[in-house]
Amino acid sequence: MKAFSELLDTAFSDADISPAELPRLDLYMDQILTLFDEGLSANKRSPDEKLLTKTMINNYSKEHLILPIKGKKYSREQLIQLLCILNLKQTLLLSDLKTLLTKESETVNFEKAYEKSLEMKERLKQELPALLIKTLESCPDSSESENRLALTLALSSGATYFRRVCEELIDDAKTEKET
Repeated sequence: MKAFSELLDTAFSDADISPAELPRLDLYMDQILTLFDEGLSANKRSPDEKLLTKTMINNYSKEHLILPIKGKKYSREQLIQLLCILNLKQTLLLSDLKTLLTKESETVNFEKAYEKSLEMKERLKQELPALLIKTLESCPDSSESENRLALTLALSSGATYFRRVCEELIDDAKTEKET
């Protein structure tokens, strides 16, 4: 088994597309797919994985997760909304994304929110590896497969805690909107 710190290095070496990297011109669907495929290639588990497809974009549009499309081109704001969706869908249910994004789309500046999220993500990338190493690398001596299973179970529980915090934020926003 690779050293836990090596696994963390790989896991935390993802890519982001910053708002500054997005063109100021509206893009066609194929241009978006190329931009995201190239800009987020480090996030793929395997080289042939598709992070975003035409069908996905069309479904996000039908579900009103992104602003309505004008003609055949997508605006910069829609690109940022797609980046937000790609991040959120890794953890949350589509129904939670719909609740969060459709409620917020009228009042939120997606670019500012996305920029803030990238800043917070960078802080997490700096702090989490050391915390995980301190907390989990000292797994009791056991066979390699037992250690792998134990670490996977523990990390999965940690991911569940993060997802639950996200769900609480969404549920809290739902409650605020209803009152």
